[in-house]
Amino acid sequence: MNLFWLPAVCCHLFQEFAAVRIWWGRWGCIMVAVAFSLRYSSVSFLLLAVVFPPCLGLQCKEHQYPFGKKCCKYCAPGERMRSRCTATTDTVCAPCQNEYFSTDYSHNLCKSCTICKTTKGSMEVKKCEKTSDRVCRCIAGYMPDDRYPLGSVCLPCPEGFYSTGGNGNCQPWTNCSSVGKTTLRAGTRTDDAVCSSHVTQPTLPQNATSALDLSTTSHRNNTSPTVLSPSKSSVIPSVICSDANSPTETNWGSLSLILICLILLMVSGMSIFLLIIQAAKKTTKKRPYMSNHQSEYLVREKNI
Repeated sequence: MNLFWLPAVCCHLFQEFAAVRIWWGRWGCIMVAVAFSLRYSSVSFLLLAVVFPPCLGLQCKEHQYPFGKKCCKYCAPGERMRSRCTATTDTVCAPCQNEYFSTDYSHNLCKSCTICKTTKGSMEVKKCEKTSDRVCRCIAGYMPDDRYPLGSVCLPCPEGFYSTGGNGNCQPWTNCSSVGKTTLRAGTRTDDAVCSSHVTQPTLPQNATSALDLSTTSHRNNTSPTVLSPSKSSVIPSVICSDANSPTETNWGSLSLILICLILLMVSGMSIFLLIIQAAKKTTKKRPYMSNHQSEYLVREKNI
């Protein structure tokens, strides 16, 4: 290669590396360097030694960031940046103030700690530290409000739901009747409903209960014991023993008595009514019949 073209090649190479560095980054620089080394093999090592390191950029250590031509340090967790890195000084860090924290290596400011609002059903579980935020939790009967940091502001459980505390949603009360049990204690905002340990039988309607009582009574009457005579070996017909404590039999007996009394009253009334009619007919037959002439004659005699 003619040395006369060396300045032009270097200038062109710098321009290419600058454009590639902007658009393609580190891997673009490597590709361009390989291409130029294949084309200009005589000066490839010289050009790579001069141009390639700036193309790759400044390599900083862990927890450092590039600033111009130097590397500046990040502030550690629990610290904030007090003054920014300059060409002559490094980053100046300071501890976070009270009620502020930072969790990562950065050159940003510290964040304010979460406030647990006790008037909104929240309580503090972990205190605020310079390297970690405060942890809040909802008390029993409350659930977190999604509009605020978790557990910092809580809402009361609605009717029919409960919560024993924590940052979860409220749970519905247990429906004891749906599982065939009775409710021993109703649910509250802090406790679930308490059900009985045994399953209750379904209650029968009143009509079904009356029919069941009648069938039980008839079955008792049909299976009543028979009375045996000590002097005879034959079996005497069974005697029905009525239970005085049975409300069903007592009701039927009183109704039958009332019905019999009504029938007797009706029969006696009809008999009396017929007797009155017969007596009236007999009186009418015994009375003599007078014609119009006889009645006029009697009237004249009375006038004389």
